[in-house]
Amino acid sequence: MKQSANNLRFFGVLSLALLGAASAQQAPTYSGPQAVVYIGDNYCSGGYCGYSVWSSFDTAITQALKASGSVRPVRQSAGANLVMKAGINDITGGGGVCLPIVGCLNAKTVKASFEIDDAATGTVIWQDTCEGTSAGYSSWYWWSGVSFDSDESKAAADCAGKLVQKFSGSAAIKPYLTVAAGAPLGTAATVQTPSATVTTVTSSTVTTTPSSPTAAQAASTVQLLGAALSALSLGDVSGLFTSDPLNPVAVKAMLAAATPATLSAAAKLKFSVTPGEDAGAYRLVGLTYTLPDGSERFAQLAVASEGSLNTRSGPRIVYLSAFNPARAATPALDGLSKNVDTMLADIKAALNLP
Repeated sequence: MKQSANNLRFFGVLSLALLGAASAQQAPTYSGPQAVVYIGDNYCSGGYCGYSVWSSFDTAITQALKASGSVRPVRQSAGANLVMKAGINDITGGGGVCLPIVGCLNAKTVKASFEIDDAATGTVIWQDTCEGTSAGYSSWYWWSGVSFDSDESKAAADCAGKLVQKFSGSAAIKPYLTVAAGAPLGTAATVQTPSATVTTVTSSTVTTTPSSPTAAQAASTVQLLGAALSALSLGDVSGLFTSDPLNPVAVKAMLAAATPATLSAAAKLKFSVTPGEDAGAYRLVGLTYTLPDGSERFAQLAVASEGSLNTRSGPRIVYLSAFNPARAATPALDGLSKNVDTMLADIKAALNLP
């Protein structure tokens, strides 16, 4: 039991540290309409909070918004249709651990909150919280030109990245995508109403189905799955789906059974994403995955925005458990879910995990 607990701690820290290196492939560049977000003063309190950490959080969240493509952050309220209120609530730290290749990690943790308001009415349209770690910072390396030295700052950047990723992929932002990308503030984007919603009319009801995520959002979500699997960050895998394909007990069992050889084999996994067609309620994405022995497999996956298929925040890979009646009643959803089961079974078998 003691060895299993040590394995869990070891792979928890190590997989977070390697996750960024495994996610080197960047999603397609977003070039659609943008929302304009005014970034006011952020706040910082609790733990080891100080100006440097606050500054890092502010910088990270600004750069993450820019990198999303769908948001244009500004420092003056004029022309903005959204207002951001965000800040650090707490910073905690534990003991350090030093590992080969990775180096020494001090496992700092930052908790923060994030709120977006309608600039005209003051209505809160989206809010969430996050928990970032200094080891997880490497997942957001694609903020070109941004570097943080202290563990507290890295944890703050990790937290900021998670918040922006969820917000930029949420349905709440869509009504505010009104400014043409790269154009001066006030330049209206071209409105494309046919792709906004799919409406079905019957004699007694009118139902509206949310549009599918963009090709960039769908590809990015599947790429994060590949990064998490390559880093053996199994606790992050389930969170990328509309429902959990791996239950918490199974995750603990796999991490307890993992060895350094398992992690080495996982690092040899390769994933290639092929953008697919818009299927209305979701967007299809092709995933070619190469196992450690070099054999290639293919899985057709789907990514859905928030809605009836996806009750979680931001785009998620479609997966329904075998106990969900909708899976048995809908052949397409059953097939997509079976593809996920098959892919995960292939990877577990290749890594000799239970």
